[in-house]
Amino acid sequence: MQRIAEGGRDHPSQMIALCPNCHAMKERGRNRKILQAVLASTAKRQHAIWVKGSTVSQATSRKN
Repeated sequence: MQRIAEGGRDHPSQMIALCPNCHAMKERGRNRKILQAVLASTAKRQHAIWVKGSTVSQATSRKN
């Protein structure tokens, strides 16, 4: 994952909402590399779950 500031995509699969304190930890914290990896993985996983769920709900609404 590439940060938006470094030319990365502005896409939900790479985004996660953070409070200002958590954002500061992600950018400047002692364990920022670990936190960035965990957040990237979480954002990707949650986006995949959301896409799968919205696909299922669309298919269900078409049947009705």
